[in-house]
Amino acid sequence: MRGLAKIFHNYKRKIVSFEGEPEFIAKGFALGSFIGMLPIPGFHILSSMALAFLLKLNKKSVFLGVIKTNLFTAGLIFSFNYWLGKKLLGLHSDFRIPAEIDFEFFRILLESGIDVFLCLLAGGILMGIVSALVTYYLVLIGIKNYRNHAVR
Repeated sequence: MRGLAKIFHNYKRKIVSFEGEPEFIAKGFALGSFIGMLPIPGFHILSSMALAFLLKLNKKSVFLGVIKTNLFTAGLIFSFNYWLGKKLLGLHSDFRIPAEIDFEFFRILLESGIDVFLCLLAGGILMGIVSALVTYYLVLIGIKNYRNHAVR
């Protein structure tokens, strides 16, 4: 548990140390959080950096937002998104998210059919919106509080 607390503390410290307005940093983190929920493993970082460049957002905060979906968390995230997407779309499928998410997952996803992808996409979009909204305000408030206390 201490290791997890240390990782979280270091993660938080990096975010609050970024230069720029808190809103600018929070928008980047929110974009990364949204993209991290989409069923595009292997393309999260590339697509998030491209969008950060086009939208002129803080690339470091976009990167930190997107990497919370990684090889360790993706199985849980995609499983929930798939379940949610099935409920939203009313589809029934026997597909199971692999226990280990790796670069083969994209191939498995392509071979599983459009219904599986649509379920993952629908769940991912909804959870991406929720994640983006929550992380935007958490990062915004966190940076403002940190900077206000650091000034005193």
